Amino acid sequence: MPTATLGDYQLEIAIDFGPRVIGLRNQAGPEVLARLGPDARISHPGGVYRFHGGHRLWAAPEMPEITYANDDHPCHVDLGDESVRISAEPDAAGMRKEMTVIVQDQSLIVDHSLTRVAGDGDDMAAWAITQLPPGGTALLPVEGPDTGPLPNRGLVLWPYTSLTDERIRYVDRGLELEVSSETPAKFGTGPQRPVLGYLRDGWLFVKEVVSSTEGQVPDLGAGSQVYVGQGFCELETLGALTSGSAALLTERWSLHPCDDLEKAWDLLTRGVSR
Repeated sequence: MPTATLGDYQLEIAIDFGPRVIGLRNQAGPEVLARLGPDARISHPGGVYRFHGGHRLWAAPEMPEITYANDDHPCHVDLGDESVRISAEPDAAGMRKEMTVIVQDQSLIVDHSLTRVAGDGDDMAAWAITQLPPGGTALLPVEGPDTGPLPNRGLVLWPYTSLTDERIRYVDRGLELEVSSETPAKFGTGPQRPVLGYLRDGWLFVKEVVSSTEGQVPDLGAGSQVYVGQGFCELETLGALTSGSAALLTERWSLHPCDDLEKAWDLLTRGVSR
């Protein structure tokens, strides 16, 4: 697998499946992303989707025949001095996926492009999913602007999520989810700009949306989502739905030395990477 050094970051790129960033680390720290074996898969009427781990691009809303289209095919990787571009031929659902990563100051800017090249379909949105190994704590901010007597934030739950799950802690600034078992749970929040964090092994990984296609966000407006279970954690962001042939989403990634949750919340909500 090709390796790219962008500023203080080192990325490993898959070439036999994807597009996928399969490895990420600060040169002073440990590997951040999950690596998953062949048993991490989804079976559906159209075939099998293998997770592999790392960071991937899906199409939302979740529809098996489109979202789970197999991506076990070769990718093309262009390595530049300060950028990486990963692209692949359209998948079985007629979707072309592309990612471009560039270094900007102390962060990485990750552009996601989802293009329908065959057939007609329902509205779609870009869905950027980062898989991380167990043993850490996911942070999901649930904050919003001061709107006086009007509501300013929402918490979205999936049917398999229990509010009495002992891995969940509710704090003033959001939710903390311990990634410590394979029991599934998923939370989302909106409509504020998506930002998520994961604290593990003395490092905080932050990902935040800096731009996307304009419009309505699917999943009841939950642009930020955290899934835990099955031996991994996913930090997920959603762009807006589009009726056109292309959906875009840009994230900023950053890694910060961090040794406690209070400091992690400060880094996450004060926007050190902005």
